[in-house]
Amino acid sequence: MSFAGCGQVETGALRPPSEKFSFRISHFPALILCVPTRLTLWFLLLIAPLAHADLKWSATTLFTAAAPSEGHATAQFTFTNTGTYPIKITGTHTSCGCTAAVADARTIAPGETGKIDVSFKTLNRNGLYEEPIVIETNDPKNPKTTVVLRALIRDAVELLPTLLFWQPGEPLTAKVIRITVTDGFAVKNVGATCSNPDIQLNLETVKPGVEYKLTVTPRTQHVKAAISVTPEADGRTLRVLTAHVRAS
Repeated sequence: MSFAGCGQVETGALRPPSEKFSFRISHFPALILCVPTRLTLWFLLLIAPLAHADLKWSATTLFTAAAPSEGHATAQFTFTNTGTYPIKITGTHTSCGCTAAVADARTIAPGETGKIDVSFKTLNRNGLYEEPIVIETNDPKNPKTTVVLRALIRDAVELLPTLLFWQPGEPLTAKVIRITVTDGFAVKNVGATCSNPDIQLNLETVKPGVEYKLTVTPRTQHVKAAISVTPEADGRTLRVLTAHVRAS
């Protein structure tokens, strides 16, 4: 007689029980390996969609302002790992050498918050700059994210006008310099001094941190002077601006 699928066994030539036992045991390793392997694959396929990283950024575009003399404009991008497995920042890339981005060196576990510190060089620059920063992570589904730093490089305040002039014979009536705080600067106070005691100054606050009014009155004819306007922010003195006065 024969047994399909177990090899051919002829009548009258049956193997000893030990051989039958040995023959069947030899199949077990394949069975043992086969069943768990298939179960493992199905299990991995089942949980794969459940395990993921998900970075939620507090903002992907930040605005900052700085004076050219400050040297650097800085900002900090923050994110939270709302996924189910840890994630690491593997690299940052900026568009030029004027921008530097330093990533959090830690591996960010689910629920934790990380940061990217960005610095932009302001020396000898003026105007609005937009700098993209590419953030690379070990998340295979979302390996790259682009954040943008918008930096306004201007003086903290603007004077208008920067020259006051009284023509010969013109009455020495008061004239006004408007002092306007540039957007993005947290100016808390503004001071003004004059190089000539024959020039009278009166500084008024129109709107704190936004606008100031400087009234200038010459006491005599034929005077020249420089007026220094000093803005202050966060306990530090920003770049001093100068306006000029001349009464002929």
